[in-house]
Amino acid sequence: MGKEAGPGEAPVGDAGVRTRPGAALLPVFNIPDRATIAYEVLPRPAGDAPGMALLRDAFEAAQHTSPAILLIPFNGIFDSRAAEAAALVRQFGITPSEVAWIVGTQICQDPEADRHVAALRQAGFRFAVEAPEWAATAHHCIAAHRPDFLLIDPACVQEVPDSRLARAELAALISFTARLDVSIIARGVDTPAVAAALAAVGLQHGSGAHLSPPLVMDTSLAADGDMVVDAAWFRRHAPRRLDPVREDAFIGTHVVELREAEHDAVTSDEVAQTLAEAARLLQAEHDPARIMGVVAELLPRVIPMSSLAILEADWDTDSFIPRLLAGSEVAALRDVPFPMSRGITGWAFARGTPYNCSNTLTHPAAGTVPGTEDDWDDESMLVIPLIAGDHRIGVLDVWRSGVGQFSERDLQLCALFAHIAAAAWHNANLYREVEHRARTDALTGLHNTRWLDEVMPQEAARTLRAGAQIGVLLLDIDHFKLINDTGGHAAGDRALRNVARVLRSVVRAGDDVVRYGGEEFLILLHDSGPDGAVRVAEEVRQALFEMPPAVPDVRTTASIGVAVFPLHGDTLDEVVREADLMMYRAKASGRDRVIAAPVEAQIAEAS
Repeated sequence: MGKEAGPGEAPVGDAGVRTRPGAALLPVFNIPDRATIAYEVLPRPAGDAPGMALLRDAFEAAQHTSPAILLIPFNGIFDSRAAEAAALVRQFGITPSEVAWIVGTQICQDPEADRHVAALRQAGFRFAVEAPEWAATAHHCIAAHRPDFLLIDPACVQEVPDSRLARAELAALISFTARLDVSIIARGVDTPAVAAALAAVGLQHGSGAHLSPPLVMDTSLAADGDMVVDAAWFRRHAPRRLDPVREDAFIGTHVVELREAEHDAVTSDEVAQTLAEAARLLQAEHDPARIMGVVAELLPRVIPMSSLAILEADWDTDSFIPRLLAGSEVAALRDVPFPMSRGITGWAFARGTPYNCSNTLTHPAAGTVPGTEDDWDDESMLVIPLIAGDHRIGVLDVWRSGVGQFSERDLQLCALFAHIAAAAWHNANLYREVEHRARTDALTGLHNTRWLDEVMPQEAARTLRAGAQIGVLLLDIDHFKLINDTGGHAAGDRALRNVARVLRSVVRAGDDVVRYGGEEFLILLHDSGPDGAVRVAEEVRQALFEMPPAVPDVRTTASIGVAVFPLHGDTLDEVVREADLMMYRAKASGRDRVIAAPVEAQIAEAS
């Protein structure tokens, strides 16, 4: 027998039992904080060649795993049925960026596979390369194809705890891939020792028995060692979105003046007064920028320094984002991200404890601050991870010119400030998260009507100032009661989640999708006129029709009304009401259709 199931989970399957073809999902975790970031799709029965049944099972499960990435075998699927596999992605309403196709290093010698991968990447999909060993040929393939992920063979991974050579190979690989924006995933993290060794080297992502067994949602698919779970398991283990690095994520670094301070010893009373002032200023602060500003203002009073940087840990991109800089020496860091696995900062952050580096030039993990490659002066550095409970939020870096310039007392004082700042920053993040949840529909993850009420006046004003237009689509799922009556409320919930996925996949990234109530959805198409709004509405209608039925023989169709602000009303509320009227006309006309408010009549009335 395999792994014992937890509460609410079915027992695992027996080894050797032949089951129908399908898929298991092996969770991929961010090792330091155990957040799920992806699922590798494994064939069941184990050892079967990948096929369309594997894809169907994986895409069925995707409604529960999103926004985690699905890592799916490439070979055996795309040899002759590439079009069918790609069509399945569209039918299930899956965002292409949530699928990464796994290929081997032989892609470098296979022009046909290379052509398939290029086409898929052009369509928005990601891909991963399997590296069978630490071989330099894998490096060549990575450099040539720039995959999104590199999968390390379990045999190599399990050498890391006991082999200095394997640790050196991995460290070099981390440094190499970081410069190419390739994320490494270690397979075979089967023991705590392996997980600890990987984290010590700086590797973030992995899968294996120590982290989680493979998961199946159908008992008939379970192999020995699999865990049978239901949809509720995925809701309890919400994944973290692993987005590519976006340039706009790094805009907003605050650069402040660094307070000049003498190197004279600071008295205990002065330290106590400064800490008390910091606690008073931060206790009810909900703005992270002001929290960092307090640190930059008060910390130099007790610890003279030449430069200071506060970096936020962006776990979605495995990057540090500079949020506040003080001192001319670090000005080049402004709006420049860099990987968590790189440099002394990344090394100390992975250790999770304050670190006093007496000479940054001689440390084994030393890197170069972007833009300062020609500056090689001796300097000392304090690296203080900003940790609140189990939450690693970021890191505080402090520099001083010269070797061995910081004392252990300096390290302790800096750690005290960091502790106060991390607690305040964490509370600010919790406050923002509560606000976000209040504006988000729990079932679909879309905006809710509270969000809509708050943003509509601002969006209307912005649109009028710009002389632009907003296309408004209001849609209602046809015969939704039949889905609930036939398949139960679980089927209805599943259908609503799938509709939300399809809507997000059809509209542009800058457009907004709102769950308007029950089975009604509202779409705001920014900078879109009547023709564009009708075109998107037809794409939405067709995409919903092509969805797999939520219950047998019941297609998901929608009646869609279209109106445009400010052509059909002086306020967005008025335009939404006009789209609502068009939607009811679509229902009365036979459903599964788009009806748009007439533009000519509206223009004639205005003139």
